[in-house]
Amino acid sequence: MVRWWLAALAIAAASAPAPSAGAYEFELIARTIGQAEELRSLRFSRPDLDLARRRFTQTLALSVWDIGRPHGDWWRLYDPEPDDRRRVRVSFQTYLRVDHDFGDYTGGAIFTGTRSYDAIDLVPELEASSLQLDVLYATFAAEGLAGGAIDLYAGRQLGLEALDWYAYDGLSARFTAPWHAALELFGGLQVRDWSPVASAATEPDGTSSGECQEYVEGATPGSGSWRPIDLGRPDHDSPFRNDYDFCPQREQPMPTFGAAIALAGVPRVTARLAYRRSMSPSPDLIGTADNHDFPDLGYYPDESGQAPGWGTNQELVSLEGRARFDLAGGRAQVTPFAAARYSLLHALVDEAYAGVRMRLGAHSLQPEAYYSFPTFDGDSIFNAFSAQPYVDVRLTYELAPRGAAWSAYARGWLRRFRVEDAGRAMPGAGVSTGELAGGGEAGASWRPGPDRLARVDLFRDGGYGGRRTGGFALLSWRALPPLLLSTRLSAVDFAEDLQPELDATSLGVQIGATYQIHDGMAASAVAEENSSALDRSQLTVFLLLDLAFRPEL
Repeated sequence: MVRWWLAALAIAAASAPAPSAGAYEFELIARTIGQAEELRSLRFSRPDLDLARRRFTQTLALSVWDIGRPHGDWWRLYDPEPDDRRRVRVSFQTYLRVDHDFGDYTGGAIFTGTRSYDAIDLVPELEASSLQLDVLYATFAAEGLAGGAIDLYAGRQLGLEALDWYAYDGLSARFTAPWHAALELFGGLQVRDWSPVASAATEPDGTSSGECQEYVEGATPGSGSWRPIDLGRPDHDSPFRNDYDFCPQREQPMPTFGAAIALAGVPRVTARLAYRRSMSPSPDLIGTADNHDFPDLGYYPDESGQAPGWGTNQELVSLEGRARFDLAGGRAQVTPFAAARYSLLHALVDEAYAGVRMRLGAHSLQPEAYYSFPTFDGDSIFNAFSAQPYVDVRLTYELAPRGAAWSAYARGWLRRFRVEDAGRAMPGAGVSTGELAGGGEAGASWRPGPDRLARVDLFRDGGYGGRRTGGFALLSWRALPPLLLSTRLSAVDFAEDLQPELDATSLGVQIGATYQIHDGMAASAVAEENSSALDRSQLTVFLLLDLAFRPEL
């Protein structure tokens, strides 16, 4: 009788409708990179140094999408409605990196007189590659809310524009209107080197340097001076951190906010107008107020209450656009593009870019021009120095017949630098404010199959800054089904304008191999040797292990 009851219960359970269950998809990619280099450090007052660089980098990328719950229209994984705009897409993406350089280049010592310092203590920029844990982005997204009109993002995000990129911890939203327009709003804290698990690459331009100074008041207002911050002898001795560098302004939080208006849903046309502003508070006292001869009023001069509580670091307006026009039944195509950025902080256009790509069959021609005026963060000391713009124009021709195994290209460029007082020989003599540099390059590639490639590139640069002439030849082929081999030869003749002794010809050879362990798993090794009159041997070894886990894909 008991068996009959158990059988009946099992049949009833099996025939009952199964409850709905949530699910998700994910992808995990891990990359392990090892580098070993022997670098020559050229010194003019002492013998040259050979510095060993031993670098280990581990990256991990995680993407999770189709996150949902079975209850509620907003969180359904598979919307039965044919209109995909009503489907809410929930996802999470993150990318982290561990970077460690344990060679003499970063971990060595520098002797000054009778004292020995860690190299990282005297060169603060080395800290970025000594031992770092970076989270480049970690973003939670809910897209397609309100019938596809609202997209929300939270976490560490990368802001990408035509002429700039930045990172911030905060929130952003995109509202798409039915009349082909979208409004973007964002706000948070800009990611800086001091931010938790942040990369030094996100530090605003002109602020990632050491030897910070503070203002020390004098006997009368305005008679003070800027002096290095005296921390005394540090009570710790870390081989991975600078023990003497202290920059209070760089450690201040930097709230960042902005907005943008963009075209949405217009075929073959994109346009975006954006505004962004970053601010930070002014640091107060360093230590106690009586550690100097005269009362310390703060990090900045403030004898008359002139130091603001907050300062603007960046304030930018950018405009970019791109369009594509198909002609002659699709055989020809014209794609103009342009972008410009205006710095309200410096009251000038600091970046601009324009060009057009024209294609007719296998032929394409692309003229383009780029303008740059160096600008820096509002707290940067580089704002006290003069900066001059440069203009770069380029013309590129490409030939890529459809279905052919070969392709070729040629490019020429000319760059004009604005130089202050260049060429002044005597009082009253003419002053040339422009210097020119230019060059060209050409190359061709032949790919008879997906596993074979031959490529040659030649280049010639000259003018302001020096000369550079040479070329590269690359050959890659699959020797075995899981084994891909490659080799590259190089020859570069170079000379520097400001350092006449840097004049030599460098010859190099590179050999590499990639072995596919399994689907999504591969190991690569590359060895390169370069030799010249300045450096008889410069050996670099590069190892890479790629692991990708993609379930159900």
